[in-house]
Amino acid sequence: MPPRTVRLHGMCLTGAQAAIITVEARFQPADRTRTEVQLTGLPDSVLRESRSRLVASLEAHGLRIPTGRLFLHLAPAGLRKGGEALDLPLALGAAAAVGHFDERGLRNALFLGELGIDGTLREVPGGLAAAEACARAKLGPLVAPPETAREAALQGEVPALAAANLEQVIRWCVTGDGLELAETPRQDVAGEDWKGLLDRIRGQSTAKRALSVAAAGGHGILLSGPPGTGKSLLARGLLALLATPSARERLAITRIRSAMGLRPTGLATRRPFRAPHHSTSLAGLVGGGQPLMPGEITLAHGGILFLDELPEFRREALEALRQPLETGNVLIARAGRRIEFPAEFHLVAAMNPCPCGYRGHPRRPCRCSEREVHRYRQRISGPLLDRIDLRIEVPTPSFDSLAAERPTETEASLRKAVSRADERASRRQGPKRNAELDSTELDRHVPLSGRARALVESAADRQALSARAIQSLRRVARTLADLAGDERVTERHFAEALAFRAPLDQTVP
Repeated sequence: MPPRTVRLHGMCLTGAQAAIITVEARFQPADRTRTEVQLTGLPDSVLRESRSRLVASLEAHGLRIPTGRLFLHLAPAGLRKGGEALDLPLALGAAAAVGHFDERGLRNALFLGELGIDGTLREVPGGLAAAEACARAKLGPLVAPPETAREAALQGEVPALAAANLEQVIRWCVTGDGLELAETPRQDVAGEDWKGLLDRIRGQSTAKRALSVAAAGGHGILLSGPPGTGKSLLARGLLALLATPSARERLAITRIRSAMGLRPTGLATRRPFRAPHHSTSLAGLVGGGQPLMPGEITLAHGGILFLDELPEFRREALEALRQPLETGNVLIARAGRRIEFPAEFHLVAAMNPCPCGYRGHPRRPCRCSEREVHRYRQRISGPLLDRIDLRIEVPTPSFDSLAAERPTETEASLRKAVSRADERASRRQGPKRNAELDSTELDRHVPLSGRARALVESAADRQALSARAIQSLRRVARTLADLAGDERVTERHFAEALAFRAPLDQTVP
């Protein structure tokens, strides 16, 4: 009788998504001194080492593999596979191939988990991504270690069964009993809660106004000013103005955190805030490395990416932001592998006006020469600046504004105005943010005519605005009209949009 081929389903992570992997196992008895295990299908070093783990874990439960040749294959063969999540389906495939149980009733199940040499199951990243892939492929149930199964249960459609060790899984495979549905966690926190922070910042009414514009339209913002003026606090305060993440966004934020091994305990309730140091590498910022991993822009998906000391970042890292800012994703290609990571983030950047930081300060003199200032500002390219809709000066506040008992405009009022603007934009154009409007939509929602057209034309000639900059100006003007409750975009809105888009060399005196 020819050897029988056993097929089970597992998964491996490709970026922030899960790919369904078919584990094929076949055993051929032979008169040998030991069992030879062959693993094919482009496994990484972690998977190649799993051959010894799976034999030891099976033997720990009295499931001996006879002498012969055990063939294990991971399909599709052309996809590179990595990680420890395939330990469990590999062990089950081996046990079924040598005849310890019949797997034919389990071909729709998805198994994932790392195995210890004693058969203990350990949690692995990507539980939620695995459940979503399971649902797309119309598979189920999903069997995983308790922590991973609880995360998978967040998906809500695929039954997630929790198993503490290999023995429990095999008993379930044989009898259909012994595993229980994992409990769904209630909530998780993705980042700190910054509500109320804007009320603690005094004397920066223009910057707060700009933050409300950024929040309402999804616009990127650059804050320029001397040290100690509140740029970093303003960036964090933007979180309080953003809308609560939708169910789809909460799933995406949680899936990314899980894929990065951050082990969420439930669905994210807050938007992420990522603030990488300026020494962060290109791979650390946009993704890459070996193996391919998401970068900070993916961890900021659905939230804020804050780049403090913007000119100090490496030039190649900053230039790599241009495509994600346009498309909301980043495609990384390495040695025949192509992985697309989500990257819909809200960019907030901050910088000093010069290398010493005090150019334009009312009391502290600047020590920088004009050449040093020019060289410092030239570290940020024109194409990148074109993609940042708002450029705001954050001046040194006066003593009277710092000593004021309460801010002139509260965070609650700003949040209410942003919410109303969001509702207007949603009724007009659906879920698309103003910062995402294309040229056809701008012609429909932000027509250029009359005095507004003359103002924009004059500014374009005077400041040598690019086509992208003009379209950006129209998007900001549309947001300003939404904040004001106006259906039509007028000259007044364009004038304020121009004030919020000063050239970098004019943001300080």
